[in-house]
This record gives sequence, structure tokens and C-alpha cells, in this order.
Amino acid sequence: MGTITTGITGLDNMVYSGIPDGSIISIIGPAGSGKTIFSLQFLYANLLQGKKCIYISVAHTMEELVNNSLKFGWDLSPYIENQKLIVKTFELSSMTYSVSGVSPISRYLDELPGFIYSQTADLIILDSITEYLMLHNTNIEHRNKVLNLFQIIKSKRSSALITAELDVESEKSTFGIVEFVADGVISLRRVQSKDMSELIHIIQIAKMRWTKHSREIRQYDITDAGIEVYSKYQIML
Repeated sequence: MGTITTGITGLDNMVYSGIPDGSIISIIGPAGSGKTIFSLQFLYANLLQGKKCIYISVAHTMEELVNNSLKFGWDLSPYIENQKLIVKTFELSSMTYSVSGVSPISRYLDELPGFIYSQTADLIILDSITEYLMLHNTNIEHRNKVLNLFQIIKSKRSSALITAELDVESEKSTFGIVEFVADGVISLRRVQSKDMSELIHIIQIAKMRWTKHSREIRQYDITDAGIEVYSKYQIML
């Protein structure tokens, strides 16, 4: 069985034998922690290895993704042109007008699973699943929709990276379901430095099925070359 690279050397070193192909990995973190940058870095590293990839976004247009990737030295345009990369953007909701007034609708619920099912790719990236879950009303619906989506990805024999927002009141993702069904969970957090002078980014592999991995807490930064993970960071949580 092959493995997937994250494109981040310090993080790859924390997964000693590599992330197994076919895994669904979730990146969980608060707003501003670098989840989208992480997903684009992950994407570019796998494009360089010749993998066919799909990138799905509801927050950014294709132009925004391409232009912002260039800032880190990741040129996605050639891969889009030769169809090694499909960038799919969804509109979360739109308005319908009727005699009873204006009401929001969303085709995203039906279109996302259908789109994934219709595609063939080595790697699928979804940034993020939180918006998809926001369109459901109950915990049972959240669980069923996530399980269904993950089953579709598994049936396609694709690897996947899925980002999710961290609940501000806990260390779990919003709705608290993604980390239970994903094969791997990588947590991004921010903590106060010991001298209280700054916020520090920390990363930890909370879960990784089928492979040995480090459970260390490490510091990371967002640099001009993307995300860099440093050596073990001693910190009191």
C-alpha cells in the first residue's frame, strides 16, 4: 500500500511510515489557523507526485485559490489546464422569490455527494465540511450525512483531506462528528506564550488509523513557503 505526503516535512516525520493511501484525514482548527493554506500545500505536494486531484471549496473562487497559492510558490494553473486538477466551487445558498416572499435555498446538500460520486481522483480535498453540516438541523442528520459522504469517498478508493472548524468552546470540531469517523485527525490550535506576549500555533496528530505516529505537540508557523512544523514544543496547555 502506498502513502500520502502532506507536503510538510516536519509533519510527515511525525507519521513514521506515512499516511496510508485511501485514508480520510481531517484538519480541525479555529479561523485563522491556516487550514486552507494547509489544504493547498497538501494539494500541491500530491500534484507534484502525479496524482489526479479534486479541490472543493465553498469559501473561495477558483481565481482566489490560484492567486493565493502563487504567493507560496504553488502554481496550480498547469495542473488545471491538463486536467490533473479539478477545482469545484459551490454556492452555499441562493435566494428564491415567490408570492410568499424571499427564501434561501441550497443545492449544496444534494450536489456535493453527487459531484464526488461522479468523479475519479486519487485525492479529494474539501475545504470545509462545516458549511455542509450547517445546513442540517439535528445530530442524527449530521452523523448520517458525514457517514454517507465518507462512504462515497471510500467507494471511489480515493484519499481525502477535509477541513473543519474548531468549536470555540471545546477542542472538538463544530458539531463534533468529523473526528469520530475520519481515519486521521490533525489538530491546529492557538495558545498563549509563557510570557503572555503572543499567540503560538501548535499542531498535534490526535488520531491516525493503521499507522504508528507521534503524539507530540509541536509548534508551527505560516511562512512565505507555506506551513512549517518545528521540533517538539514544551508548553502547558
